[in-house]
Amino acid sequence: MDTSFFNSDMFVIGYYVLTVGSSLLLIKETKKRIFNLKNGLKSIKYAPIPFGILVFYILVIFPYIDEIPILNWSWLGYNIAFGPFADDGFWGIVPLIPLLLYMFLHINYFEERFFRKSKKMVIVWALIHIAMGIKIHMALILIPVGFVFKYVYDKKGVDNSYAMHFATNILVVCTLFLSFVL
Repeated sequence: MDTSFFNSDMFVIGYYVLTVGSSLLLIKETKKRIFNLKNGLKSIKYAPIPFGILVFYILVIFPYIDEIPILNWSWLGYNIAFGPFADDGFWGIVPLIPLLLYMFLHINYFEERFFRKSKKMVIVWALIHIAMGIKIHMALILIPVGFVFKYVYDKKGVDNSYAMHFATNILVVCTLFLSFVL
């Protein structure tokens, strides 16, 4: 499949205008999302659990699974959240980080609110990440991560699972950022 259009600056700019634009429509909700984070602050301490699952997967299992062609497939070839410029290193991702963090503030809340209601929805949530361009096997590892979020959702409510999800994503972004710096 020819992915030159998806690697073009025009596509990336269009994507970010669309996603950031839709997040900006929620600007009036930003104060509520910060309040939701504050309410769930105690559950941030659980963020190392899903983050640890991801780190273990990346360090131990990823090199082997990534060699399996069907599981290695991605319609886009890169994770749209980090953009096609992630391969450019530090300066490829730095401009996108503030936008990404702002989008996490809103997207993570709605992911927790709608996709933690049932086990089936957790699986749907994980597989929807394929639409973001991640590889199939990376979407599959999100299933146990999603069940960790669901456990907190079931025990402590949406604000707590949201805060944990947001903190997990911050850890992922910080790790990616540090991998380019170091």
